[in-house]
Amino acid sequence: MTDGLRPVEGDAGPLTVRGGVGGIRFQWEELEEAARVLSLLALEAGDVAVSLGRVDRDVCELPWRVLHLQPLGDGAGLHYQGARSQLDGARTTAVDNGRSLASTEERLRASLQAYRVADGVAAAATDTARAGSAATIRAVAREAISGGALEVGPIALRNRAVGVPVAFDGTIEGVVGRLAAVEADDPGTFEVLRAGTEGSPVYVVVLPGTQPGRVEGAAGSNPFDIGGIAEALAEDSRFTEAAVLDALGRAGAHPGDSLIVAGYSQGGLHAVNLAGAMGGRYDVQLVLTVGSPTGWHESGTSEYLHLEHSADAVPELDSTLNSDDRHRTTVTLHNPVPDLGRRTDGSQEPWGLGPAHKLENYSEGARLVDASEAPSLAPATALLGAAGAAGTARRYSFMAFRRPRPAGAPGPRVHAGRREAGLGYGHDLDR
Repeated sequence: MTDGLRPVEGDAGPLTVRGGVGGIRFQWEELEEAARVLSLLALEAGDVAVSLGRVDRDVCELPWRVLHLQPLGDGAGLHYQGARSQLDGARTTAVDNGRSLASTEERLRASLQAYRVADGVAAAATDTARAGSAATIRAVAREAISGGALEVGPIALRNRAVGVPVAFDGTIEGVVGRLAAVEADDPGTFEVLRAGTEGSPVYVVVLPGTQPGRVEGAAGSNPFDIGGIAEALAEDSRFTEAAVLDALGRAGAHPGDSLIVAGYSQGGLHAVNLAGAMGGRYDVQLVLTVGSPTGWHESGTSEYLHLEHSADAVPELDSTLNSDDRHRTTVTLHNPVPDLGRRTDGSQEPWGLGPAHKLENYSEGARLVDASEAPSLAPATALLGAAGAAGTARRYSFMAFRRPRPAGAPGPRVHAGRREAGLGYGHDLDR
């Protein structure tokens, strides 16, 4: 039993898969279901034994019922005794099988209980560390916002591409390619893809990572600057949520439509927040993050797929592993990092967080994920495959910028707690 309760890891290429339907918690669910089935089979075996006993009783009475009509000859007597013997053997086998099934169920439940106790201790320690680190960093983000060191606030949108056809094949590599396209666009740009079919559209929100600089031609600042990280941590991405809802409406999405949210680095933090916040309005099917520290976030009802590279320090900033849940899969990539360190003129490229964090590196890893047959990847790849069945999508891109704060207006006050509906400056953001 011990060896059978280890998480399943993908071996197709240099990657490790944790969580999902191949994860240990899903295995527990399957084993619990097996224990339930064993219990039912044990009861059924007992019922069969009782029924065979009744048949044996009826056969035993048979000679007395027919004796007054015709005495049993030697041949009939032998057949009669043989039938009695077979019934007795069958009943004994049914009783033994029932006992064996019941015994197996008891051992299985005892093993599961032992593993759950051990896992409970480990999970409690992990949850305490997760809660402590999350509370600390969110407190720092709130302080930075309240003190004016980082800016957050309502986001305005400017339409750019409207319904432009783009290639979208519904692969992990294809999504990483869309993230790269957004990253290569002007600062403050994100996109909504209308994929799927006309009758069953799937909208794909693509969010960039942290970007320096201001939004060109806009009076406000870039919502995906460092302040965007603080918004994701301290504000649950509520300003980004409002902007994305606006963008989805402009792209033609209706309540209840299928939605996939993908984000790179900072965009991944917003993606996991949006999945929880927008689930009541849209059918959020999949959340895909690339190079994001998402260990603090709890799983929702959607499918989650996190791509992390073993040489990338950014996913480790939360110092917490993503939870091992049935609908949450983490892929750790170990592919060699491409040589991204020099420009074509031979000078050193200022990569900032390092080449392992770059989307060029994750593009290499995404090909391995698409080629992997790890069972935990199947739900996400199936959802993406359905969204990209047509091979193309219509692109709606938007330039986002924070609305300038009115002169003399105080900065937002951020507190832990409930979320207020007001989005303007000067509101007390008790959430």
